[in-house]
Amino acid sequence: MKSFYILGAGGLGRELFHWLGDTSATCAGFIDDNPHALDHYTGYPSVVGNTETSPLNLPILCGIGQNLLRKSCIERLKQRGAHFASFIHPMAKVLPSSIGEGAVIAPFAYVGADAAIGEFLFLQTGAVIGHDVQAGSFLRMDTTAFVGGFAQIGECVTLHTGAKVMPGKCVGDGCTVGAGSVVIANVRAGSTLFGVPAQKL
Repeated sequence: MKSFYILGAGGLGRELFHWLGDTSATCAGFIDDNPHALDHYTGYPSVVGNTETSPLNLPILCGIGQNLLRKSCIERLKQRGAHFASFIHPMAKVLPSSIGEGAVIAPFAYVGADAAIGEFLFLQTGAVIGHDVQAGSFLRMDTTAFVGGFAQIGECVTLHTGAKVMPGKCVGDGCTVGAGSVVIANVRAGSTLFGVPAQKL
């Protein structure tokens, strides 16, 4: 039976804890810079330390959704020698593809054939990455977000709930696409977009 620490005791971290319960794996505790993060919750293992003091004897699963915070915490832990693992829920569908370390793929998410994705992918429930998509590290896709086939997605991109990137389109590094928005044209790095079709804010 595998055991992990979960980085982040917020909403996503607690969801990840319950997703682990659908497998034979267990959570030995949470790593969080707020030692009181679980004070108002029951049924969870304790916070075992923060990013500077936590034990590193077990692999870590990342349960932080916010991209910049997620990247910062991961970098601090890696500097201390931490090892990160990936988690693919048994009810997700991942076709043969290339996915970097540290991925978290939720129930009913989908990755199409021959996609190439960087490190620390986060796919929430029902999110879809189409065939032959190329994406950088720290891609976050919320519930039912969609990236069509042959699209190219940069690093540290966030696609909020129901956001869609049409096939073959390019979204640059650091972009945020708002909930329900539809990207039908290439997007420059650092853009924040919203609407149908998506417009830069």
